Amino acid sequence: MKLIAREALLSALLLTTALSCAHWKSGSKPQEFTTAQIEDMNREALSRASEQLGLMVIKAKKNSSETTFLATDLFLKGNMSLLEGDFLTASVLFKHLTDLVPDDEFLQKKYAISLIRMNDLEAAQVVLEKLYQTSTDEKIGLILAGVLTGMDKEKDARKIYQALLVRNPKNEDACIFLGKSYALAKETKTSINLLQKCAINDPKNGMYDYYLGKIYLDQGKLPLAISAFEKSHQRQPSLSQSVTTLGSIYEEKEQYQKAISLYYAHLKKFPLDEEVLPHMVQVLFLKERYSEVIPFAEKLSDLQPENLNLKVKLGILYTDAKKYQEAVSVFRDLLANAPQSDKILYYLGAIYQEMKQYEASVEYFNQIPPSSALYTDSSVQMANMLSSLAQEEHHKKTEVAKWKTVFLKHVNAKLGEFKELQVEFNVIKAGYFEGVGDYKNAVDAVAVVQHEKSFSIQHKYYLANLYEKEHKFEESTNLIMGIIENEPKNAHAWNFLGYSLLMRGKEMDLAYEYIQKALKISPEDGYIRDSLGWYYYKKGDVKRALQELQLAFSKVPDDIEILKHLAAIYRDLKEFNKAKVYLETALKHARYFSDKQEITGQIADIDSDRAPAAQAKND
Repeated sequence: MKLIAREALLSALLLTTALSCAHWKSGSKPQEFTTAQIEDMNREALSRASEQLGLMVIKAKKNSSETTFLATDLFLKGNMSLLEGDFLTASVLFKHLTDLVPDDEFLQKKYAISLIRMNDLEAAQVVLEKLYQTSTDEKIGLILAGVLTGMDKEKDARKIYQALLVRNPKNEDACIFLGKSYALAKETKTSINLLQKCAINDPKNGMYDYYLGKIYLDQGKLPLAISAFEKSHQRQPSLSQSVTTLGSIYEEKEQYQKAISLYYAHLKKFPLDEEVLPHMVQVLFLKERYSEVIPFAEKLSDLQPENLNLKVKLGILYTDAKKYQEAVSVFRDLLANAPQSDKILYYLGAIYQEMKQYEASVEYFNQIPPSSALYTDSSVQMANMLSSLAQEEHHKKTEVAKWKTVFLKHVNAKLGEFKELQVEFNVIKAGYFEGVGDYKNAVDAVAVVQHEKSFSIQHKYYLANLYEKEHKFEESTNLIMGIIENEPKNAHAWNFLGYSLLMRGKEMDLAYEYIQKALKISPEDGYIRDSLGWYYYKKGDVKRALQELQLAFSKVPDDIEILKHLAAIYRDLKEFNKAKVYLETALKHARYFSDKQEITGQIADIDSDRAPAAQAKND
């Protein structure tokens, strides 16, 4: 008997699908139907299935064991229909289920919910009103009041809420919904009085003051709103809504520290609050307090592993804090989810570049497609790094010039690709040749683009500097004098001429004259002070030299020439420790491999100079 009942039930439930399909004869094409026709057939099929289920219910009522089986089957299938969003089928199944088991309050509520989901509010009202008369479950009244509100029967809904509050003055939902009802109807005073009364009845609940604050905000009464949110927070410290709303008000008033302090105090007690954490991360990020934001961003990322934007932000924070390994880990995870993302590829390339792991950086930059807005910059960055790799390869005297070939191929390809970046890539090429001591090719690379529109004064200085290294002093001087003709008060040009004469050891008086002209135009310039200091050093006035060079260092602390000059003076003064400190600092800022080699050699010379003194002391 049970088997027969099950088969009949399954047939009835499958009828909808069967009839919604097109019918065709064997070997013929399926008949096509419009959406409206299919819906009509589905309704007809469901109606017939409902009739069949009705007959099964009548039959099952005569046998208690069959009633239990059928009720179980109907409930499971009805619940599954609800979960799958098939509310029409769910309502039919629960209708028959409540006929079969009419006194089960839980099933009646399920039936009402299925009716609400398919927007049959009138039918739901009938079911819920009958339940409300007999049930002690306050949720039934709340659902009924919600249905009445949806049917624009606001007065009836209010009566339900009022009755619930009489029954239980601490019914939060009833008070809040009733208060909202009054507020929406512009009965603001009634709403406020109600919420204040509820707060008195339930003094540890902050929701009432929170909604009072919302009402005051709508009225534009900001001080009253702030007071209500603060009171809400005092009553119920765990209430996230009060914290976030109050914090947002502080942020809008640009009282950022007040907002941060509020969030911090809350998160100290409730560190995993998923509502407050995003606000803390946002405001700390806004105020560029990156070291402070990382722990909060980490917690939020753990709570929201699918939030890719947050992961990107966390990766940027790690990078800014120089936590490069953590940043790499974050961006690699992101790349696994979005392997074609040009931004993630760029971030990884930039991080490895910062870590001076140029091969890994080039690998990521090289994957950025030409269609990306980041393609141009990534091409330039690759050129710079390949130049460094090629220079290092040259100075290590490796047998196969792998990176030189890769570098020149890349730069030449980009010169053909980017017509507007001819100067940029030729200067990078010149930098490579300069770094390996091939000054002729370096000069040629820059000279060929000196008539381009983007060839700036700085490029002219660079070309003049290369002429100096190739001992083409006349070309260098002519180039700088051309700058002075156009800009007679160009301090850097006068300084360049003076320093050039100093380095050649010729016409020292003229060199001093040029440097003084530069100093008169720009007395606070660190580079000019360096030139003056080096002039005094060449003249043997170590005291004045040291004074000027220390002043230059205070203005430009990362210039390797200034650092080397200071090291030279302290070495002459036998203050080897100070000399070494300046050289080690210069080594950190050295750009070219040749400079690094030179500075490393000078450090070794200093260690050698002070070795005899140390040996004598030991003896």
